[in-house]
Amino acid sequence: MEWLFKLLGLIMILCASSLAGFAKSMRLKQRYKTLCEIHRSMSDLKERIRVSSGEIGRLVGLSFQNDIASFNRGSFKINAAGLEKGDISLLEDFFGSLGMSDAESECERTGLYMSLVQKKCDEAEKKCGELCKLYDTLGILCGIFICIFFL
Repeated sequence: MEWLFKLLGLIMILCASSLAGFAKSMRLKQRYKTLCEIHRSMSDLKERIRVSSGEIGRLVGLSFQNDIASFNRGSFKINAAGLEKGDISLLEDFFGSLGMSDAESECERTGLYMSLVQKKCDEAEKKCGELCKLYDTLGILCGIFICIFFL
């Protein structure tokens, strides 16, 4: 009976370390996905600003789906789930002065920030390609090493 408890403990250790590796990998994938969604939403916003003149809060609400950014009571709120500090500061800079100038200037400014977000997106894709498999494998191997250590 003692061997059964030892086996269950080893399985729990293996599962926990594997799950930690998979969670880190999923965070990298989520950041890439979110940055690509932000880039697409900025492109939509740029077109909406160029085509129509209207309240900027309404245009942001139409362009940014999935609660990435919203306009509430005169200020913009950013959903920072899965993003790094540099990504958040870039978005805060973008939304901080959004709607302060004419439509043509806003289109140019949005295009500039789109290129910056694209660079961040490319960086996230590169990181994801390099590190996702590593974190998955490392989690499993660490679990196996710990299990062997306790045997």
